[in-house]
Amino acid sequence: MLPFPLKEIVRSVLAGLGQDAWSLTETGGWCYVEAPDGPQRVQGWKLHVSATALSAPHVLHRAAEVLVAAGCTFKFARSVEVIEEMTSSRYDRAQCGKVITAYPRDDERFRSLAAALDTATAGLPGPAILSDRPYRKGGLVHYRYGAFRGRNTLTSEGSYETRLEAPDGSLVTDHRKPWFSPPPWAELPFEGEPGRTAKPAVPEAVLLDGRFEVRGAIRHSARGGVYRALDRKTGEDVVVKQARAHVGGGLTGEDARSLLRREGRMLTLLDGICPELVHEFEQDGHAFLVERLVPGTPLTQWVQERITEAGDDTGVDPAEAVAMSRALVRLLEDVHDRGLVYQDFTPGNVMVTDEGRPVLIDPEWAVAPGTWMPRAMTPGFTAPERVLAPSYGPAHGPEADLYALGAVLCYLVTGLAPSFAQDEPREAAQDEPQDEPREAAQDEPQDEPREAAQDEPQDEPREAAQDEPQDESREAAQGEPRDAPRPRTHPERIRELLAAVGGQRPAARLLAPAVAGLTHEDPERRWSARRVREFLSATAIPDTAGEHADAAGNTTRLPAGPDRDTWRRMTDDGLTRLLRDMADPATEPRRLWSADAFGEQTDACALQHGAAGPLAVLVRADRLLGRDDLRAGIERAAGWIDARRTSVPRLLPGLQFGRSGTAWALHDAAVRLDDAQLAGRAAELALSVPVRWPNPDVCHGAAGAGLAQLHFWHATGRAEFLERAEDCADGLASAAQRTAGTVFWPVPEDFDSALAGIRHLGFAHGVAGIGTFLLYAGLATDRGDLLDLAVEAGDTLVAEAERGPWGARWRSDLTDPPGTGLQYHWCSGSSGVGTFLLRLWRATGAEPYLRLSREAAAAVHRVRWFSPSAACHGIAGNGDFLLDLAACAPDGPYRDWAEDLAAVLYARHAVRDGLLLVPDGSGQSFHADYQTGLSGPLDFLLRLGHGGPRSWLPDAAVATRLQEAAGADGPAAPTTPPHRRRSA
Repeated sequence: MLPFPLKEIVRSVLAGLGQDAWSLTETGGWCYVEAPDGPQRVQGWKLHVSATALSAPHVLHRAAEVLVAAGCTFKFARSVEVIEEMTSSRYDRAQCGKVITAYPRDDERFRSLAAALDTATAGLPGPAILSDRPYRKGGLVHYRYGAFRGRNTLTSEGSYETRLEAPDGSLVTDHRKPWFSPPPWAELPFEGEPGRTAKPAVPEAVLLDGRFEVRGAIRHSARGGVYRALDRKTGEDVVVKQARAHVGGGLTGEDARSLLRREGRMLTLLDGICPELVHEFEQDGHAFLVERLVPGTPLTQWVQERITEAGDDTGVDPAEAVAMSRALVRLLEDVHDRGLVYQDFTPGNVMVTDEGRPVLIDPEWAVAPGTWMPRAMTPGFTAPERVLAPSYGPAHGPEADLYALGAVLCYLVTGLAPSFAQDEPREAAQDEPQDEPREAAQDEPQDEPREAAQDEPQDEPREAAQDEPQDESREAAQGEPRDAPRPRTHPERIRELLAAVGGQRPAARLLAPAVAGLTHEDPERRWSARRVREFLSATAIPDTAGEHADAAGNTTRLPAGPDRDTWRRMTDDGLTRLLRDMADPATEPRRLWSADAFGEQTDACALQHGAAGPLAVLVRADRLLGRDDLRAGIERAAGWIDARRTSVPRLLPGLQFGRSGTAWALHDAAVRLDDAQLAGRAAELALSVPVRWPNPDVCHGAAGAGLAQLHFWHATGRAEFLERAEDCADGLASAAQRTAGTVFWPVPEDFDSALAGIRHLGFAHGVAGIGTFLLYAGLATDRGDLLDLAVEAGDTLVAEAERGPWGARWRSDLTDPPGTGLQYHWCSGSSGVGTFLLRLWRATGAEPYLRLSREAAAAVHRVRWFSPSAACHGIAGNGDFLLDLAACAPDGPYRDWAEDLAAVLYARHAVRDGLLLVPDGSGQSFHADYQTGLSGPLDFLLRLGHGGPRSWLPDAAVATRLQEAAGADGPAAPTTPPHRRRSA
């Protein structure tokens, strides 16, 4: 179906007013309409006009007439589909409803345009825009102070941001908060206080409908808030849900209020298995629903607690899993017995009471089968026939709910939402859809920074893989797909997941037949609820006490993962994808590889989201594999980066977000290409980055620059790099702060940074990463004071460790309460801290560091199924740490554990254009980024299959020192710290 031609509405207005010189340009989701002599203001008061998907054509036509007649440049959402998205309940609540943005030439015309637009659009519907102040309460016209052209600024975090210019010339962030918040110097353009106040309401001070005293927010969204409240009439605790007018409005004319009213009706029809309906009312045009509070926990949390806090790694106890499954079946049967289908049966919509009884919540999509209504979907829990159904049509029967029940039981026994990156045939487009529906019910930390690429010897010839045959076909060597696998259906992916997890978790093996029966692709062949009940009644609960547990209490793996040939194929196919996705450097693209929405705003040459990471992976692969296409890819990527190596407003020091990682990757590529001139330019870039910086961390700050200086010292032999590394270390030593026996490096409160004030413990932003650099610097310079400071950092992390049967974990920030915010990954948790402590043990021989590294590894292995694929907050970074530990403690299970992580990557792979690909940190898309995308997992797989040092750590620069510290050829370390031996 052809898209609704919104642009033609504007063209007709331009033609009708005789304005042929105006330009229309579509970029992203917007269409820009520019006057021929449009002003280039930096900033000022701008106008927003809201609309719904239904009212948008009328609003756009009327607004365009006003704006074109006034000569005012504007932009509008380019399609009805975009408008539906930007007025949906899942859209950013500060931005929701901004369908048209106008850029007046000056404040006088701003005021006249506001009045004219309000008159022209009066009576048409659209949501209130929370970041703005309404020109007239209830109208569509809103305003805020913000950037027009703005000042494009490279922030201290390494991302580009359009900023405002303050009267003193300083540049400040253009905040888009979900309340009206102009900068302090901006004089309000209208007298009085029309509409909402400039400050957000304090929930504790709110009394709704004269009866419900709001005590706190459960969550906020564009749709409205959900609050805990006290019912002053009864004295009971209640939940109050808000539905804002005209949000979530589709082409049926219904909106979030309609959905909330339907939920109220369903609460009555589902009495006894849903919360009790207390009251419904409207206030200020918004709808409210009040229901009795159900004490308990969401099923998602109930499952996660049993998996992550148990003493072993066998998942939910089989007896508990069977009992909960029976209760869930009865719950869904009760819905069907009342003549309804639930349509959104997910772990997130089930509460488990304190007595262990499941209760349904959020029944707004429940309806009688056959009722015509919009389609609702939660990824992973939606039957295939519903996924393929039109966006508006009759509700499916109970069979679709039974499919959802099977997916919920899968979650129950695995802890994983069965949501996968979709396989596509070879002839299909490789790029994934951009508009994701509701979130899956899975509590996974998402993307933050992590380390990357490589520090291998520079003069190695191209090597064949260790323990692998060298007789690859030319077709395979060139990365062409071989016997491309058939795309799998969602039910097939669920069965594969159960098979992979079932090797470890008895409950998954036990319930696998029921899950497979419920998720059959053919609705008529799905198990009935009765058959599931009969299966559960006949199921014998196995005795799993001590099953697969080692002497340390850690469960061992049951081989179910891919073999080495499969790893090699995943690696080859991933490299092929990197090469295919690289833009043609001759066209001078803005980015060599595309990134996600945030990554697109960062330095295109940096390691985190830019070209340095994929380049480093291509260099490592070229050393190890016999593929002729890799060398050409290295040449293209290195040339593109070289042409832009200094093309930034300022050189930032960080390893991941600054230009230190760029210089590192470029130099390694130059050595591989035997290009001395390129190597020289990369070295000069490394000498240009600052080594003293307010932010002390690895990702954005001084420690990252210091690590790069040590790498260049080893690679070039130039003393100036070691001198700069020492200067960096001195700066960090002077920045250290201590309290109660703890050393830490805060980011200064007055630093222009989103990280200002943090006191992190992890590798990316805190003690572990800074301690690692200080350790390397002390070994390289023979300075005992730096080594002592590294030991002090290690002792801090030992004291801050939170230990248990699940291993060792750390909170992100020292200001977090103990026991909260515990992390596992490279950026802020076990993997990154273990990376430092392991190297500190090698240098000092102090057994507590090795012991805690082992416990960190147990925690990392424990969360493998819940970890994203990426290097920063996921499997790739965690796997590198396990390989580090395996090299130092070959008697442990760490190599096997690293292979377990690779098996998880394989379980998540998708088939795209005939290639086996690991999705990025989102689990759904395929970007090349090192820290959050495909390159990090590829680097891990290359190292797993071929060996080699850890990327982005200058181990080679201090290898001799560490060997001296060990006192032998093996990994054993002495009990006396080497710097103290030397100083004695």
